[in-house]
Amino acid sequence: MMYSNVIRLLIIGFSAGIFTSCGYFALFMTVGVINRFVQFTHTADKEKFYESIVITGVVLGNFICLFDAVKILPVVFWIIFSLFAGSFTGCFLLSLAEAVKGIPVFIRRGRIRTGFVIIIMFLALGKALGSLFYFFC
Repeated sequence: MMYSNVIRLLIIGFSAGIFTSCGYFALFMTVGVINRFVQFTHTADKEKFYESIVITGVVLGNFICLFDAVKILPVVFWIIFSLFAGSFTGCFLLSLAEAVKGIPVFIRRGRIRTGFVIIIMFLALGKALGSLFYFFC
């Protein structure tokens, strides 16, 4: 009886991971996150690698949530994970804002002439710190 529950949980978790990764991947491709990474890093030959990393990250993140890995994995892992997750979320939000033309409106209305790179870095840092705060509190 116990093995059937574990197998059922594995099947549900794997299916949820696949569907979630497909949804994230479709959203990222629509917004253009991966295309922006490829464009800025000049690594067009690695585009499939970036896509595979996104799908793998979503599936692994789903398993981490499913099996309550917060108690199993060490704190150092969560610090590193939070930094990467915050940076990626910041990049995603900036790509989304760029896709809906939010950044040019923000620059025009805020009369920003210089320091735009600093603003982007602080947005990404804020997302990373928010992710750390979420995991530790």
